[in-house]
Amino acid sequence: MRVLLDIQNLAHHTGEHVPGPGWVGVELLVKGADMSANPPIDPRGVDDLPKWVQRSWLVPLVIGILMLILGLVLLFNISAGIGTLRWLVVFALIFAAVEAFATASLRPKPWVGWVVGAAYVLGAIVSIAWPGLTLLVLVIIVGASLLVGGIIQAIMAWRTQHEAKGWGWSLAFGLLSAVAGLVFLFGSPLLSLVVLAILLALYVIMTGGMLIALALAVRKATTALAVA
Repeated sequence: MRVLLDIQNLAHHTGEHVPGPGWVGVELLVKGADMSANPPIDPRGVDDLPKWVQRSWLVPLVIGILMLILGLVLLFNISAGIGTLRWLVVFALIFAAVEAFATASLRPKPWVGWVVGAAYVLGAIVSIAWPGLTLLVLVIIVGASLLVGGIIQAIMAWRTQHEAKGWGWSLAFGLLSAVAGLVFLFGSPLLSLVVLAILLALYVIMTGGMLIALALAVRKATTALAVA
C-alpha cells in the first residue's frame, strides 16, 4: 500500500499517468514470480559440511577391510568357517524370535506369535547345545532348497523354450542346482559343510571388496566436489 501511495504522489507532482492498483498488483506479482524462479545460488560447498560427514567414507572402508580379512581367515581355516555357519544359524534364530515376539500383538491371535517365538528360542538353544545336529539340519535345508528350486527353474525354462531367449541356460542352471541339492541331501555331510564354509568365505570376501570399492568411489567423488 505504501508503494502505491508513493507512486501516486510522484505522479501527482510530475503529472504522469499512474496505472490502477490492479495493474500495479499484477506487475508486482509477475516480478515476484521471476524472483522465485531464479533463486540465488547457495555458495556453500563440500568444505562447509561437518568433518564427520566428509569422512563418512571411512566407515565402509574400515568395515570392508575387516570383512576382507575375515573372509580370508574363513577361506584358509575351514573349521572356523564351519563354526561360523553354526553361529549364523543361532543368530538367525534369535533375531527371528525377537521379531516374532515384537509382532505378536499385531496378529489376529497373539498367542501364535508367542508360540512361534518360543519355537525359535528352542531352536537356538538346540543349536548351541548340539552343534552337530544344527549343521546337519542346515545341510538338509540347503539341499532341499537347491533341489526344489532347481526343479522349478528347469520346469519353467522348459515351458518357455518357444517364447524366451536363453531358456537353455536357465534350464542348465536349474538342473545343476537340482544335482547340487541331491549331493547335499545324499552325499557326505562333511563335504557339504566344507562347500558351504567356502561359499561363506567367498561371499564375505566379495562383500568386503565391494565396500572398499564403494568407500574409495565416495572419497573420489567428495574430493572432486571439493576441488570444483
